[in-house]
Amino acid sequence: MTKSSSSAARVAELSQRMRNDIKFGAYQFGQWLKLIELQQRYDATQFEIRKVLARLEGERLVEHKANAGYRVATPDPAERSQMRYVRMVLERSTAALIAARATEADIADLTRLAQGFEATIDMDGRQDQAAANMAFHARLYAIAENAVLSGLIQELRDRSHYGTTGRWRGPEGLRASGAEHFEMIEAIRRRDPLELERLIVRHIESF
Repeated sequence: MTKSSSSAARVAELSQRMRNDIKFGAYQFGQWLKLIELQQRYDATQFEIRKVLARLEGERLVEHKANAGYRVATPDPAERSQMRYVRMVLERSTAALIAARATEADIADLTRLAQGFEATIDMDGRQDQAAANMAFHARLYAIAENAVLSGLIQELRDRSHYGTTGRWRGPEGLRASGAEHFEMIEAIRRRDPLELERLIVRHIESF
């Protein structure tokens, strides 16, 4: 790997870590981001952090103010509300398919992934929690056996997590999310689409 490609890969990795921290509540909306603190938190150089911030500014996750620096952007509440509505329409529509099609192997996989999320709760940052959460929900919606639907759901989940109400800002909220994962699994085990749909909606509303 060349020096330039190695540098690009490093910036991409740092960007994903900071992106997850912003999206899942490690920072407050409007919080000013100090370069020296970011360098220490992510074990990165000033050059790398500046590249990351420029990338995240393009994604509207941070904003730059002249003579002041960078701060976490505040999401548009109307857009967030609209995104949540569309997510509810799509995600709750999978409940009947999942309840009907889930196999014992599917349930075992979901249980393992839910346990994996639980194991990340006390870890620093949000990259481990985000990855474990994504793995659980990707596996959940794959059971519906509709690649177009699960693809749209994943895209919207990725976009809408920015603007969380703060459930993931502390371990209590993380544990509540983890508990709901197990409740969903139990509803699937009982072949109860209405309960699964209710839990999916509650899960979305919590963000």
